[in-house]
Amino acid sequence: MKMTKPLLLTILSLFVFDASAMAISSLMLTNPETKAGVFTLDNTDEITYFLKTSVSKVEIVDNKIIKTPYTRDNLDSWDIATKPSKLVIEPNMVKEIQVESICGERCDTDKDQVYQINIQPVSYSTEGKQQSKINMLFGFSPYYIVPAKVSNVEYLLDYKGDTITAKNSGNTMIDIVIDQCDKDGVIDEDDDRALCKANFTILAGRTRDVHVPEVLQADELEVMVLNHDESYREEIRLSRGE
Repeated sequence: MKMTKPLLLTILSLFVFDASAMAISSLMLTNPETKAGVFTLDNTDEITYFLKTSVSKVEIVDNKIIKTPYTRDNLDSWDIATKPSKLVIEPNMVKEIQVESICGERCDTDKDQVYQINIQPVSYSTEGKQQSKINMLFGFSPYYIVPAKVSNVEYLLDYKGDTITAKNSGNTMIDIVIDQCDKDGVIDEDDDRALCKANFTILAGRTRDVHVPEVLQADELEVMVLNHDESYREEIRLSRGE
């Protein structure tokens, strides 16, 4: 028997907990500024976790990602805040972290506002015994995006060899989707490396080279370009250059 096996790929590098210990609802959340965003954490471990959150503003400067941590020194420039900032998750419990807009009239709605929500474990002790899990050295660092009020989608795609060079010169993120799940030539069910779908997210202002998985490569490559809510959708065909 043969089947297709979709796999989502993103360009974002994110730290995560031990998969057997904690799960998070999303590693990239887009949310209108009028609503509070919600990340859900599920503790499937047998111990209690003490967590703290922090926020970094993410900006693109000369095609580089610049992260500015929120601290007491720049409190007046904070756009968002997490609630709660500290939390305890007992075994087999689920809790939420809300992300609220606090910038009011200062909010910039002309372009995407991008943040990284850092969720880190902290050590604690009871009766003199250390309770934190030593091997959980990293936490979640999901991206949180408040999209531009009006999407101005502008981009260029250049396909050469096994790489698409994507230049996003608009004011909002785009997703580049390669979907061959409904096409012929699907791969054996037992092949865990099989890909029939890839999704690459390009932040506004970024130019990125993204690798097209070998199984998806073709001289004529059909891709879909979407904005955050799919109100913009364009199907294009890319011809592979040398």
